[in-house]
Amino acid sequence: MQRSFGPAFISVTTVVLLAIAVPVSARADLSQKQARKAIQTMGGWSLPGSAVRLQIRSNSATSAEVSAEIETVFRLRLYEGHWQLREIRIAPDRWESLEVIAHAAKVELPAGECDAPSEFARSTMATELTTKRARCLVAGLLGISLPSDDVRIKEIDPFGLSMGSESTALVTALVRVDFRLGRDAGAWQVTEFKSGTREWLNVANLPAAIDLVKRSAATDDLSTIAKALGDYHRDRGYFVVSNKESVLIDHLSPRYLARVIRVDPWHRPYQYDGQQDRYSLRSLGPDGKPNTPDDVVVAGP
Repeated sequence: MQRSFGPAFISVTTVVLLAIAVPVSARADLSQKQARKAIQTMGGWSLPGSAVRLQIRSNSATSAEVSAEIETVFRLRLYEGHWQLREIRIAPDRWESLEVIAHAAKVELPAGECDAPSEFARSTMATELTTKRARCLVAGLLGISLPSDDVRIKEIDPFGLSMGSESTALVTALVRVDFRLGRDAGAWQVTEFKSGTREWLNVANLPAAIDLVKRSAATDDLSTIAKALGDYHRDRGYFVVSNKESVLIDHLSPRYLARVIRVDPWHRPYQYDGQQDRYSLRSLGPDGKPNTPDDVVVAGP
């Protein structure tokens, strides 16, 4: 006997199919895990998962806004009586210059707002790096008006890596910032960044802009070395014969080269190949590999 399916059965079947389909659509939305990974790896950074605590504020299949608290480590230096934020740690063994980031993003770094000893020092020592002063410096960098819980200082280490004869320190801060994320080719990526009273900053093109700033700096470095090498040749009749940039600098400094230049803006040693009648100076560029299109090269004569 042939059974017939009435409207009630068709209605129940439709509901079941819709219930099955809904989770598939939901899975296209941004998850906590995806958001954390996107923030950890934004712009080539490599932050530990424990450094990112977040809350998804809005969410769809292609875009989202996230508020996050990031544990961030800054390197500071005391220069001419003023503490300055100099670098930010972007990976366990990698630092990025805040000046380079600011130049690439076309923003100004704050200066002088946290110097008053009567307000920021606990003693008569005007340059004391107190928690209050460190908090002021980080807040100024991010455009955060104090008092605010958007900046908290977790730790101050006065024994940061040495920068010559200058006093240095490491400051670990917890900062609250906002991110906009977009989905491209199935992967979620940070597209914009916002902190304090600052406007949204497009970060999708920031790594390329940073590399342009670094290429310019590397070109300036190599041109400075090349000029010193030319002066050396004029005095002696030949260039420094070596395949090591460290040997070259030892020959040039301090008579021909006032500033010792060892590493490029990507924190890799410069390369040198010199014969008596010719030479080549090279930065390996962003990829760190020799003889690739992104190398920065100065050759002579």
